Amino acid sequence: MYSRFKQFSGRWAGLTRPRFFWFWITTLLFGTHLLTSAAHPQVYDANGYWELTYKLYNGGNFSLYNFDSALRGYLFPLLHVPVLLLGQAQPFLSIDTIIKLIGAALAGALFGVLLPRLWLTLTGQPVSAGRQLLLVGLTFALWRDYFHYTLTDFPVLAGEVAVLLLLLQRLTPGRVLLAGLLSAALINVRPVYLVVVPVLGLLLLWVSTAGLRQWRWQTGQWGLLFALGFALVTLPQWLINQHNFNSSRPLVIGIDLNDPVMSAKGDLYLQKLSEGLQYQKYETTIGDDYAKPQVLYRDPVGVALLAADFNHEIESYGEYLTLAAAHPLDLATLYLRHLFNGLDVLYSTPYLRHVYRSSVGLAWLNYTMLFAALAVVLRHLQRLRALHWLLVVALLAPVALSVPLSVECRYVLPLHLMLVTVACFGWPGAWTWTGLAGRRLTMTILYAAFVLVCFTLSSSTQILLDLSPKLLNP
Repeated sequence: MYSRFKQFSGRWAGLTRPRFFWFWITTLLFGTHLLTSAAHPQVYDANGYWELTYKLYNGGNFSLYNFDSALRGYLFPLLHVPVLLLGQAQPFLSIDTIIKLIGAALAGALFGVLLPRLWLTLTGQPVSAGRQLLLVGLTFALWRDYFHYTLTDFPVLAGEVAVLLLLLQRLTPGRVLLAGLLSAALINVRPVYLVVVPVLGLLLLWVSTAGLRQWRWQTGQWGLLFALGFALVTLPQWLINQHNFNSSRPLVIGIDLNDPVMSAKGDLYLQKLSEGLQYQKYETTIGDDYAKPQVLYRDPVGVALLAADFNHEIESYGEYLTLAAAHPLDLATLYLRHLFNGLDVLYSTPYLRHVYRSSVGLAWLNYTMLFAALAVVLRHLQRLRALHWLLVVALLAPVALSVPLSVECRYVLPLHLMLVTVACFGWPGAWTWTGLAGRRLTMTILYAAFVLVCFTLSSSTQILLDLSPKLLNP
């Protein structure tokens, strides 16, 4: 099977013009929107990275040891230092404008290059202009305003797709070293991606031993190169941890030492597990139609589970597992609600300006896409091979860790974009209105029922908005 991948990768050279064409078209579309939109100051998480960038730079006295956050990794703020320098070095482009240009280029790379290239690698099916245009249009409608902000979700996903593409090509020392560098970068920027590393190791082993009947020394060399790349990015974090926090941990510590509650727990994820039982969805507003920035949707089942716990709070993983063993069905339904809420994209921005504005149109578009994706998945599920499943696990492992938490849509981004890609690129060409003759009524009924169920689930969440219920049509 891997010979097919090598055969398909050999075709990439002939796709240079179309690939860059769609990069520029996508960048132009997103860039035009971002540059002509109202000002979007960096707030909350996005602003936090900029504060760390200013500390690194420290008015020209740059040093990695200026980095004083145990909660965040050093790399993402470090990557913003050139933006800061460029913004200060010339009067023509403000820092906000540079951020928007970088966001547009990121959208162009992810939607115009990386996702189509990964699809070609896995299926051998070149992406037509119509399907590519559909992908760009859908992602623009659903996610366009995320690129105003210096958040980590889209950069990390683009990095993971790039790692997968590097490992699926013919292995070279440069590609494997770069894959190791990028893998460590993912974890430094988003520590939850640590769960992906074993899967990437298996993928490297799979690709490097394809067609071989026994282990060869060259396979070990690939592993060492990957580890070297990983270590080069991890080393600065280890030095920072030793110097600033007296810790020998090579990865991000992941605790806000200035937060007494978090410091007492000693585990951010454990703290988030308790919150995930109380609230099934989390959003943030910068508007004035809601009394506080945190837009929280209660979970009555999770609240009841916490009330049944002797601590009324999760203080250890053992306690959480005990709760799960005592209430497996309740927790399973809670996870399914969280998963749906993560896929229920109601706003094209991470920071809402109008909480109570109707989002029925965008929701309908999203549910239509989800229906198409599920139809394609069910049609081709039996054709998936071990390598395909390995890639699915690599993309969805961070999502699985996020589902028990109070979910934001961006936490489920890898799954959502995978479904968007499947819907746009995988919908059979024969499934036209004419081609579905004899099955139109069935498909129409299934589609209507699916959309109705989605609106019902969405409404049941929105009615539990913390301060005041939200209706589908406020």
